[in-house]
Amino acid sequence: MSEPVLDVQQLTKRFGTFTAVDAISFSIGRGEIFGFLGPNGAGKSTTIRMLCGVLPPTSGQARALGIDLFGPTAPVRRRMGYMSQKFSLMLDLTVEENLRFFGGLYGLAGNDLHQRVERRLRELHAWDLRAQLAGQLSTGERQRAALASATLHGPDILFLDEPTSGVDPLRRRQFWAAMDGLVREGMTILVTTHNLSEADQCDRLAFILGGRLMACGRPRDLKASTRRWVLTLRTERFRELRTLASGLPGVHDVLLQGRSVRISFPEGVDPNSLLGALESRGFTFTAQAPERPSLEDLFVDLVRQDRGAA
Repeated sequence: MSEPVLDVQQLTKRFGTFTAVDAISFSIGRGEIFGFLGPNGAGKSTTIRMLCGVLPPTSGQARALGIDLFGPTAPVRRRMGYMSQKFSLMLDLTVEENLRFFGGLYGLAGNDLHQRVERRLRELHAWDLRAQLAGQLSTGERQRAALASATLHGPDILFLDEPTSGVDPLRRRQFWAAMDGLVREGMTILVTTHNLSEADQCDRLAFILGGRLMACGRPRDLKASTRRWVLTLRTERFRELRTLASGLPGVHDVLLQGRSVRISFPEGVDPNSLLGALESRGFTFTAQAPERPSLEDLFVDLVRQDRGAA
């Protein structure tokens, strides 16, 4: 097995008596989109800031491209890109001026810099924004310009901290399509998010709660790890059906999703017995085939587990 592009072991950050990141370990392979999932304040941004050299760790180790990130790291830092969750461009410069400035910091110049700026702006559908002041851009436009700046030098590893926060669904989809293009270029991406639909697009996920790593793996494997299935029923009497289903033997949880009822049950329980019990009580409904729980279900389970351990 080839060496991971990023390898993190027992990484910890304390602020006084408060532990923001608690001995987390994970590794990322080349060409992966690795999602760091958790609520606000979970420790996601603190982890990225340590890996990018903004914050010193309290303890732990991290290697990027085989190089110790907490030692003399100037060469490897040039092979990394970082986009913060807050707007990182200079507001009184145009988009193109921003990219030229940041490109210069990475040692780009002349015709090479000019070509990279134009190529990246066109790829991210931001070419028409090149003459606009960064301070006048919408949230979605700012994020595209910031991503162009963070990737101008063609980094091997790209850190994205809540890149689509406050972005509308259309722009969010475009942003993720752009990330797929960057992976095809050979980049490895670590992206933090608390958006569960985004997380499902990652190759692998790490759930972090209270600074602790609660689960890590491919989305489909994490869903299967719950050892449960979900029935989704659509009925006009959805509130009544939810109340009745909550009391059926073998039911783990019942939730409303719009006008549908989602019934969660453990492996080994026959879904037909649940459907039959509801039909025998006079309910009519349309049932989807049983499916694995969603990432939202898994997230709720992990939060409950975390609170139970506290």
